Amino acid sequence: MSHTDNQPPLEAARPLADDHLEVDLLLHALLAALEQENQPQSFELLDLLWARLAVHIRAEHLCLFPSILDEPPINFTGSDGTPQYDEAKRVIDSLRDDHEFFMSELGTAVNSLRKDPSQSDQDVISERLQDVRRSVVKVQSRLITHNQLEENHVYKWVNVLLGEARRLTLMARIRHEIENIPPRFNV
Repeated sequence: MSHTDNQPPLEAARPLADDHLEVDLLLHALLAALEQENQPQSFELLDLLWARLAVHIRAEHLCLFPSILDEPPINFTGSDGTPQYDEAKRVIDSLRDDHEFFMSELGTAVNSLRKDPSQSDQDVISERLQDVRRSVVKVQSRLITHNQLEENHVYKWVNVLLGEARRLTLMARIRHEIENIPPRFNV
């Protein structure tokens, strides 16, 4: 989930790009816990990953995507880094499909680890953890291309479509959404 070129996204999308890095670290920690078959730590990290992606996705759905798609059609010139409106809509629809996939996969995985926490059969626990690991790896794989699309295109569109004041307002709204994680994670 790292930045994919030498020029980092500017202003408004910076909190989202930074969040990609943090989520990536969390994802790697989760995969390590799953490899070690540490069920309590795996559940804790998986639940946190699910929540972190949820607030990230919420920030994009409530703040980022509307800020792009609500721009006047005349601003979508297809030049100087600006997409055509149809391209922007198509890319954002694709990102929304990815978001549905991520939340569905991770939600199913969380529910799988929630099942019968008193289970003591190590074979059952191992099989369950391997199923969760496969789901997490699918999410990780899809996140790579998803984040490249966001960081190399969508996040940069904000910089060419919105004026400075709107970018600063958007950045504040995005930060608010990302920081609004469920209280159970505020330790």
